[in-house]
Amino acid sequence: MHLPIIVGGGGLVGLLTMRELHKLYPKKDKALLEKGHYFGDLASGRNSGVLHAGLYYPLDSLKRKYCLEGNLLWESLANELGISFKRCGKFLVASSKEEVPALVELFDKAKANGVQGLRWCSDTEKDEISIYCFVEKAFFSPMSGIISPSEATTKIRDDLYKSDIPLMPDYSIEEVTKDGDKFIVRTSRETFTCDIFVNAIGGFAPELRKGLGLRDIESFWVKGNYVKLNIPYYNKALIYPVPPKDLLGLGVHTSFDMDGVIRFGPDTEDCEKGYEHSVSEDIIEKMYPSISNLFKGIQKSDLKADYCGIRSKIFLNGKLYPDFWLGDPTVHNVSGYYEFLGIESPGLTASPALAKAMAERIQLTLG
Repeated sequence: MHLPIIVGGGGLVGLLTMRELHKLYPKKDKALLEKGHYFGDLASGRNSGVLHAGLYYPLDSLKRKYCLEGNLLWESLANELGISFKRCGKFLVASSKEEVPALVELFDKAKANGVQGLRWCSDTEKDEISIYCFVEKAFFSPMSGIISPSEATTKIRDDLYKSDIPLMPDYSIEEVTKDGDKFIVRTSRETFTCDIFVNAIGGFAPELRKGLGLRDIESFWVKGNYVKLNIPYYNKALIYPVPPKDLLGLGVHTSFDMDGVIRFGPDTEDCEKGYEHSVSEDIIEKMYPSISNLFKGIQKSDLKADYCGIRSKIFLNGKLYPDFWLGDPTVHNVSGYYEFLGIESPGLTASPALAKAMAERIQLTLG
């Protein structure tokens, strides 16, 4: 079967990209192929659900650009599709005097990034959260929030179904090659050809592009575990530590769903067993020091192992690449091929903006 456009990957980035492409090309045949039985079942459905404000990222980075844009786009998208959305805000906390310089540096960076509404916490606010965490100094980010990734995936999927766009689960893409102007997309069930192929398959995206002769990028997976808190706790706003300097994560923090139940995480763990989602039996023992370093009144018996997700980082030419990678023919010289690589945090927040950006790049090709 030949289709003008195929999107590979049914996570939020893939679904939203298809949505943007359908706005541009409502009459072109297109399809989205997803290897899983459910959409958004991997990276999209296995994160904290936090909408980031853009505090952490270098000024000239794609993470900063698309995080800020995506944060605002989610609000309008949530209103349009009826997705639960809450701007609860986030406290960034230095738990000791030693952490204060790093917190001040983060505040200044976030200001330079254009994050709206940042302010240092008053004594009253510090007193309120100091019941729950160790506070030397803190600031507040009102643009941070939460969303349900599973609900968002379902609502976006249903919106695409209403437009009669073929969304095809259980179609694992095994290889993509090119023959002249056409891509050959071989799946576990049948083979397609297409003119435009969008690689949005997440952690395995770097491997898939090798069939097109692109071998400069490799996957680097980092597992992040979450534990659930079984006692009532502060859930008016998120509480985050000063982030570590290893680029692997933002530090163990609170997150909560619309029901207000608190989770701590994610930690950072090597994916020694490959891309799999088992949670080790001793995860509470491993995570408890990070939790108790910032948060008060938490006993190990109050915690329960919950779930984990995989952060899809990348190596470019053997070096860890700290930003999102959006590839198009101007980057890799493969006409008609577009790719999302290294879409880790803040990928959830950035996803609507990433989708719009890629659709605009494709429009330059198709007109």
